[in-house]
Amino acid sequence: MVCFSVMSLFTKRYGFRPLILALILRSVYYFGIGPTLYLLGALNLTNKIVFVVSFVGNRGTFIRGYKAMVMDVEFLYHVAYILISVLGIFVHELFYSILLFDLIYREETLFNVIKSVTRNGRSILLTALLALILVYLFSIVGFLFLKDDFILEVDRLSEDEEDNSERACDTLLMCIVTVLNHGLRNGGGVGDILRKPSKDESLFPARVVYDLLFFFIVIIIVLNLIFGVIIDTFADLRSEKQKKEEIIKTTCFICGLERDKFDNKTVSFEEHIKEEHNMWNYLYFIVLVRVKNKTDYTGPESYVAQMIKSTNLDWFPRMRAMSLVSNEGEGEQNEIRSLQDKLNSTMRLVTHLTIQLGELKEQMTEQRKRRQRMGFVDVQNNAGHTAANIQAAPSH
Repeated sequence: MVCFSVMSLFTKRYGFRPLILALILRSVYYFGIGPTLYLLGALNLTNKIVFVVSFVGNRGTFIRGYKAMVMDVEFLYHVAYILISVLGIFVHELFYSILLFDLIYREETLFNVIKSVTRNGRSILLTALLALILVYLFSIVGFLFLKDDFILEVDRLSEDEEDNSERACDTLLMCIVTVLNHGLRNGGGVGDILRKPSKDESLFPARVVYDLLFFFIVIIIVLNLIFGVIIDTFADLRSEKQKKEEIIKTTCFICGLERDKFDNKTVSFEEHIKEEHNMWNYLYFIVLVRVKNKTDYTGPESYVAQMIKSTNLDWFPRMRAMSLVSNEGEGEQNEIRSLQDKLNSTMRLVTHLTIQLGELKEQMTEQRKRRQRMGFVDVQNNAGHTAANIQAAPSH
């Protein structure tokens, strides 16, 4: 009743799941755990079969062929889910525990944890192969020279035997198993499980070198290499996830323009992705073009249908938006207007300078003429004085 009231008063999101949980608890109370589990298993199997059929249809697997269907990893995952559900209903209920791994598939963070191991799996496998080679070499050295030091304390099932120790390196195979099992699992290496030798023994320096080399080479270097690869891969996956989330939040899905392109514009980025380039409106338009009769197409619908048929995305407004185009047009007009004003002022200045230059030229011409007149008068005066001097010369 509480769940029904929540669904009626608020939203189905907060009331539907609690209602399902309440119904499951009621079914367990009335019918028992077994029948309830069978009922939920049947519902889950039916839901998964319907989901797989729709999944295959949406992926176009029937059109591409059965080979593409078999090679689709996601399809194989859902088929395995169905098989486990069938085993849970008809074989044993404990098979349902395997379905808990579906949480990894649904949760991206857990999925990245798995991918941190599988993405660089080749590097991890090669490093592990190096560790096995080193373990093999240390096992050979132990088998040849330190066979008497491989004495382990064991807990025997039979209480009649009082001796709780046994030799663990009498054969090379047993020596390899001992070094691999106890050497990699102990923090100090294989030296933690070997016999503690006395300093007076002749092989004491060799034991010290053997234990230290195994600790530094295998435990510190090789194992930390594997851990480092896993940690670095997980860090890269987390960075990629953060980058994707940032791109989703700050980039338009349709045109690819970033948020900063809409700063100080008439349309904000939120208004742009909700109204101008709403991706769901584009999806609705694609669905409309697919289901609409071709004879009823308009011009844009016919054009988009042809582009979709040829898998061409040029009809998307890449790096363009109407709001930015209008703003850019207004900006260009203002810039042209300011350039025109500057050009007019420059022309007026040129005209004024031309007038001044003309006046200066006239003044220079008048001064030149005046100087010529004065020079001509001086020449006449000098010529008159010279003629008078010549006439007066014979009288003397």
